[in-house]
Amino acid sequence: MNDKHEQFKQVLDDHHQWPCPYAFKFIVPTENLPLFQKTFPEAELHTRESKTGKYTSVTMESNMCSSKEVMAVYEKAAEIPGIMSL
Repeated sequence: MNDKHEQFKQVLDDHHQWPCPYAFKFIVPTENLPLFQKTFPEAELHTRESKTGKYTSVTMESNMCSSKEVMAVYEKAAEIPGIMSL
């Protein structure tokens, strides 16, 4: 694990008591929204399309058991082309 991952893990552990609900926020190219939904089929998603329709903001709340579990979701999401994690 590189230093940035280790720092992020530490921040998560310092600010959360596991297990707890965790809100993930992403900006997804609208054309890749079906891929996002396929990647996280069990997740409850709240979406809002941009004014131009080119991007969709996605909020996904999930109960997480550890910082490693949170980081695994971000790593899985990073495989979607054009995604931005907030």
